[in-house]
Amino acid sequence: MKWSRADALPIAALAAGIALFSLQRARLVNAEAGLKLKHDVYLLPPKAQAVAMSLGYRAALADFIYGHVLVSVGVHLSEKRHFEFAAAYLETVNELDPKFRDPYRYADAIITLQTVAVPEEAFHQARAILLRGTREHPYDQELWSAAGGFLAYLAPTNLRDPRDAEAFRQDGARLLARACELIGSNENIPYQCITAARLFGDAGNRAASQAFLEKLLVVSDNPEIRALAGGQLAAMGIQQHAQQFEKAWRDDLPFVSRNAQAAVGPRFDAAACAGRHAYAGDACTTSFRDRATPANP
Repeated sequence: MKWSRADALPIAALAAGIALFSLQRARLVNAEAGLKLKHDVYLLPPKAQAVAMSLGYRAALADFIYGHVLVSVGVHLSEKRHFEFAAAYLETVNELDPKFRDPYRYADAIITLQTVAVPEEAFHQARAILLRGTREHPYDQELWSAAGGFLAYLAPTNLRDPRDAEAFRQDGARLLARACELIGSNENIPYQCITAARLFGDAGNRAASQAFLEKLLVVSDNPEIRALAGGQLAAMGIQQHAQQFEKAWRDDLPFVSRNAQAAVGPRFDAAACAGRHAYAGDACTTSFRDRATPANP
């Protein structure tokens, strides 16, 4: 290959371009490093349209969007930026696949636990998603317990309006109370039951607190939990109906569990009660709750 004078001009232009690029590269890199993103861009259509655009592959699209959310969470944390549309993405995932559990389980952390302060609206968005999760999974103890803990403890401290904070606490107490009624392996659940009863009592809902503590005394075999529940009832000045249940259980069927005795009900004289209408407090009632209720005058 022979070079001619005609090749000199392109070669010189290329060399000059490389030299100019090398001179400007450092300045451009420094300028780009100083630029910071301030706001996100939401990339999805409205929820109803997203469902239509899935063409029937709703679960697959929900998985894809949720994966994008998890990656975006990491990016925003590393860049110390607010993930503005976290709730909007999760709501779309919920609409596409309402039974997809993980978005409900981690919604509060994804939306509110960020490296920058989040607006108060974020806690309301998380609350709506968590409550939908409990409706979609009515027997998931872990989900109810986690949602109740967030609403009862974490969220209220970030709300300015005391009425909003109290509404969150009561929702949290309700969810914790429901978690106590579900079957699970979490050993901390009974202690959360005591807290739920206390939240009901602090809000002035004395009847709900009393009923819940008495139910806990009936079903729990843990002496520590029973002592806490009994002490809380005593502090409220309420006679423990559980003591009446305990005596009836020991006198009637001491070889069965508390739950079995509660299901069977109290002993009554079938012959003496035949044809009679049982009133609250009457010996012919067939439930411990009615038996412990004061008799009508």
